[in-house]
Amino acid sequence: MSEFIYQGATKISEDDFKSHLGSLCQLENIGVLLGAGASVGCGGMTMKDVWLDAITTDPNIIIELLDFKLITQENIMNNDVNVEQLLDQVTQYLSVFKNTSPLNDDSDLETHPVTRLQKTLLCLYQSVTKAALLVEQNNFGNENLGSQEQFKYHRELLEKLISNRQPGQAAPMLFTTNYDLSLEWAAEEIGIQLVNGFSGLHTRTFQPQNFDLSFRNVNAKGEARFGHYHAYLHKLHGSLSWIQEQESDIKEIPSALAKSRYIDPLLEGEAIYDKQFLIYPGANKYHHTIGFVYGEMFRRFSEFLSKPQTAIFVNGYGFGDYHINRIILGALLNPSLHIVIFYPELDTILSDTANLNEAQKCIKKLRSLSLNQITIVGGYDKAYFNSFVKYLPKPVLFPRDTSTQDLVAAINDLVQSENQI
Repeated sequence: MSEFIYQGATKISEDDFKSHLGSLCQLENIGVLLGAGASVGCGGMTMKDVWLDAITTDPNIIIELLDFKLITQENIMNNDVNVEQLLDQVTQYLSVFKNTSPLNDDSDLETHPVTRLQKTLLCLYQSVTKAALLVEQNNFGNENLGSQEQFKYHRELLEKLISNRQPGQAAPMLFTTNYDLSLEWAAEEIGIQLVNGFSGLHTRTFQPQNFDLSFRNVNAKGEARFGHYHAYLHKLHGSLSWIQEQESDIKEIPSALAKSRYIDPLLEGEAIYDKQFLIYPGANKYHHTIGFVYGEMFRRFSEFLSKPQTAIFVNGYGFGDYHINRIILGALLNPSLHIVIFYPELDTILSDTANLNEAQKCIKKLRSLSLNQITIVGGYDKAYFNSFVKYLPKPVLFPRDTSTQDLVAAINDLVQSENQI
């Protein structure tokens, strides 16, 4: 496929684009917005794949959703189903039926609307969870997962973003709609601290003021203070490692504990989501404290885009979330904001004047604005996550193709050699 790179209304060359990226990485504030597509290369699924997994796992789910008028035949034909939005709608329906037609001893349990909706909801939650594991279920929770080859580009992304920071500039901001732990695992592997809003040694709870804190070397003086030791992570739609039991605070727990206590039971058919254990989008969540956490994450996202001299790189995000789209469009009023969007199907959208879904219409609208502060990259594989990371300027502080694991191995070799003397 040919490559399409537009800055405003002008088509630019790849060399000009690389130069533009280099300049943006020197701005006062830089961040990334990652969607499902950014995790596909390391074992994740796109929203379309999640839907296909759900209907493969339980083909009856289509009949149920059609019966409740939650999807249309057109959605099915085009595989155009946003599972996150569907989770929200099924949850609302379930809440209504529980109040208006509760289960009782006289009910036919199998055909009762509450039972049918609960089965549908469980299937959807299972598919969303499987998409976010990234690794084999048995391996989820193991140590040093970030060292695996599949997370190479996540490690490289963090290294590049941090190494391009100048003295006095803010640490990189990471925003993601994904539930997976790819960024956390990659950061652990290369020794980077991620400030994600949670703090505590034995019990990690959400405290929004954590996003106003940073790490620095207290012994470094002058130019030696160059660079950062951390980045900020905002998980806009929740995480596999967040839980809420009953009415308690939102907590972050180790992945191994999340697996044994919540993920394994869910995938085996236990509806633990009904007790507010795992944190996923859903209308009922906003009646609990999780609404506060989501609200704070989105507030920080909007606040970041309003800052002067800001660049944000968007990759793997299909523009299927109305709230995020609205924030991005509104942020364009900031004259010093630069947005770089990697959208593989750009050429298809530009050549098609009809048959576009709402997400594609949003991209077409952004392209039609012809603003120089918007750069859009198409060309299919040229806009994938690995290509995006390769486009970013090479690290200055981090040696190329050298990971923390290599350094640890070298030190261990030296220790063993010394013990043998």
